[in-house]
Amino acid sequence: MEYKDSDLVLEVSKNVNPAVWDEGFFQNFFELLFGKRSYQKEAAEVALRFLNSGEYQDISALAKENFERNEVIRARWSNDFSIMQSDLDLSDKLSATLDLATGTGKSYVMFAIALVMLATKRVSRVLVLVPSVTIESELTQKFKNLLGNQQLLKTLGDNFVPPQILNGDSTLVENSIAIENRNAIYKAQSARNSIVDSLKGNGEKTLVLNDEVHHVYYSETNEWKNFIEDERSNNINFKYVIGVTGTAYKGKNKSGNDYFSNVIYRFSLRDAIEQGFVKDIEYISKEDIPKDKDERWQVILNSHEDIASHIPEELNIKPITIIVTSKQNLADSQAKAFKKFLKIQRNLTDSEVDNMVLSVHSGQNAAIDRMKLSKVNDKGNPVEFIFSVSMLTEGWDVKRVFQIVPDDERAFNSKLLIAQVLGRGLRVPEGWDASKWGTPTVTVFNHEKWSANVEVLVNEVLEIRQRITLSVNHESNYNFSLTNVKYSSKPDTKDYPKMGTYNLWDNGVNLPTDDKFGKSTITLTDIKTNSDRQFQTKYEHELVTVKEMANILYSRFEDLEDREYVSEYQSLWPVSKIQNMIEESLKKSGNSYITKNLKNKFLSSMNVIFRDGSKVVTYDIEPKEFYLVSTAKLPKNTSEISGFRMSKVLFYSSDLEDSLSSDKASLDTFKELTDTSNGYRTKNIDNKYNFKTPQYGIVTTGNPEKEFLYRMTTDVEVIKSIDSFIKSDDMSFYSIDYSWQKGTHYKNGQFNPDWFIKQGNNIIAVEVKDDSQISDPDAENIGKNKAALKHFKLINDYSEKMGELTRYKFTFLTPRDFDIFFKRLSEKNIMTFNSNLDIKLTELIKY
Repeated sequence: MEYKDSDLVLEVSKNVNPAVWDEGFFQNFFELLFGKRSYQKEAAEVALRFLNSGEYQDISALAKENFERNEVIRARWSNDFSIMQSDLDLSDKLSATLDLATGTGKSYVMFAIALVMLATKRVSRVLVLVPSVTIESELTQKFKNLLGNQQLLKTLGDNFVPPQILNGDSTLVENSIAIENRNAIYKAQSARNSIVDSLKGNGEKTLVLNDEVHHVYYSETNEWKNFIEDERSNNINFKYVIGVTGTAYKGKNKSGNDYFSNVIYRFSLRDAIEQGFVKDIEYISKEDIPKDKDERWQVILNSHEDIASHIPEELNIKPITIIVTSKQNLADSQAKAFKKFLKIQRNLTDSEVDNMVLSVHSGQNAAIDRMKLSKVNDKGNPVEFIFSVSMLTEGWDVKRVFQIVPDDERAFNSKLLIAQVLGRGLRVPEGWDASKWGTPTVTVFNHEKWSANVEVLVNEVLEIRQRITLSVNHESNYNFSLTNVKYSSKPDTKDYPKMGTYNLWDNGVNLPTDDKFGKSTITLTDIKTNSDRQFQTKYEHELVTVKEMANILYSRFEDLEDREYVSEYQSLWPVSKIQNMIEESLKKSGNSYITKNLKNKFLSSMNVIFRDGSKVVTYDIEPKEFYLVSTAKLPKNTSEISGFRMSKVLFYSSDLEDSLSSDKASLDTFKELTDTSNGYRTKNIDNKYNFKTPQYGIVTTGNPEKEFLYRMTTDVEVIKSIDSFIKSDDMSFYSIDYSWQKGTHYKNGQFNPDWFIKQGNNIIAVEVKDDSQISDPDAENIGKNKAALKHFKLINDYSEKMGELTRYKFTFLTPRDFDIFFKRLSEKNIMTFNSNLDIKLTELIKY
């Protein structure tokens, strides 16, 4: 059974005997303390009702009650209450958790519960356990400030005596609130000190409040339970234990995806965003950020400066970008590298960049920067970039965070860590006037592959198993015919031992098309509205001159082990000849500059001379039959609605709805998909004449496909330049036989190119992949590329022989080359285009 986290919240009965617990006693206190934040009032009321109504002896009683009447909870625990009970830490105590999103004022709720419990004499002491010294200091000051509000305290009655606020090695006297770092308490219990001594015999009259309670489930479980259950036998026997957190997830080794089983109130991240109590969140759903470190930093810095330009001048604040890693040493090393980069980009001194960039974590290396963190909210503070770890135990109350950069996938492999990271940027800056400027937004500059995980946090609607079936318009003028060929292929692998020098560079170096400047286009999706916006920016590639490149290549001959070959290659290829080869290679590929990418291509072209031999895979192909297939024969395509919350997107024009008139189920699904309030991923092409396909609708899977089709249907120059296009079926319609090597054996298969584009007499077949294939291509793609190139060459040779003008072009395309591909397509100069992946796959076929 699928369920939401909110389905697992334990409902505390509202049946309260006023003679036992008078809920009206503290209403004025709540109204003054919480104001319009009704969720804080509800959370405090639920917690106090659970602790004091007398309806529940312990958390097990509440859990049993909910288990019996909540089928979702029963399903989660396999209809076995004993399993659920074993998951309840402190099952024999009045112990529960309040799940309040980060930035929604958990400290106010803790303060309210503490004072009401003291004012009603239910307890005489309150012990607040926090995960760090920093949080201890901040929370202490906040409680003292609230206790200074005399009007607030008067609502608790004339006889109410404000409690003392204690820290450290102090005696926990009656009518006091002790705020203490958890680790210090654990040590105190073991070594004995005045706090532990003062708790003896007073556990049942002491309320324990656990701030950021999720920490105890991944690093402190044993110590925490030992302390609460008093396993060292100090005769404490706590009765009342309430935890608060914004990330109520636990799991072994920080892989927290299991929602707490003892949550009695939840105000989720989604609730907080929709009601405007915290910043809105937008995250990257599609990006083509370069992988080169400095180029990536350029894009992130450009985004940071774009955000800065939109912050109201009246606030006199700079935005902060935080970069989150999984480990302390990574935070330190990344900060050091970024300082070097920023110093050059902004022409800064060492002192200036040190004040602008911090590395914050609990390690000793970050001690100085942790001290600086406390002043980050001050106006005029110079800090703009903070490197941290995902699970930060230190206090984090920074309100001018406007961009979060997840820098390590391992830091975001669970709901717990994702929610922790998002929580860094939720707090609204002081003085922000929402009536003038709207709700502020924090940008999560995440890796594209993390976008589905971000969505999970707000995807609280149970999926219904609905489907939509799309078809092709047989009468459309956008239909066209494709030539296919039936053939057989037989792989032949031969080993060639090294005999003398290789014919290096006789045909130059096969280069992808590149440019001096790169362009990064980023699509950001708003969590609240599910609307997209695009951020485009340029970055400059590192360049080398032809002469520099020639000298670099020439110098590599010295690395050969056999000195005889060194002399021979140097004689064959003096620097001047290498320069000519470089210039000719650049000219052939339409390049004017040598970027870092092209530099690497030139360098890798020398790899062959460092090998002891080579292996060549050849295929004997015999065409059997050439035949035509019309796009009108495209099969129907069916997709489940649930996929449109994750990786699938429906592209369509105004013709789609009419095409579904005879398929009620698909029509109903279409209406639900296109209801913007449901949050499904769709793209309506407003002008149907820009949707130059015979297909009524097209479903893309993954961001590379989504971005490709978005460009095909929104780029005016591209639209004008093409006649028609289709997205081919995954399993049939236009198949190409291929083989690939798996281990020591060859396997045969068929693949269907993703896209066919008709542009005059040219047909461009495109297979879209992720950028990761450029550095580490799958063996199957090597085989596909070899077969496809041979396949379309056969067709082109056949067309020429028959006097036909149609020519085919095949390319393996990744987002890195989208800009150049569509530029060449719009210029009708696509037939000589080579992508980075084309080059990589061709290189691997050769050897």
